[in-house]
Amino acid sequence: MKFPTLAALAGLSAALAFGAVAETNVAPGLWAYDASAALGPIPMRDQGTHCVDPDMSEASYESLFNDINPNCQITNGREAADGYHFTLACSGGPDGELKGRLIVNADDATLNATGWTGARGSRVPVFLSASARKLAPSCG
Repeated sequence: MKFPTLAALAGLSAALAFGAVAETNVAPGLWAYDASAALGPIPMRDQGTHCVDPDMSEASYESLFNDINPNCQITNGREAADGYHFTLACSGGPDGELKGRLIVNADDATLNATGWTGARGSRVPVFLSASARKLAPSCG
């Protein structure tokens, strides 16, 4: 299962529309992100910057998450007072599922999710945590 960083999460925050198509509230501009994950016992970390353009800022969370991997789709999601809750299911290789919550404020965002990847009978646990903060109102 391919899991994006919060840049794609600032983009996958940038994060998800579920039930109704919710627009992201990620402001356009330059964002810094820090994402860590564990695939079974294997830790991974990614840090960097990502430019959120106006089109990405106006896209729904669902369309952003569904663009991560063509084999993955949001199957359940809802806006709540404490953030966007979602289930991202992938099939067709590699298979897996992530359940999590995305919180986006004006200048910061966080994502936490847990799930699994692998084949039937050999699932590997997945843990994902990411944060992002806006650095500048433009990318240039």
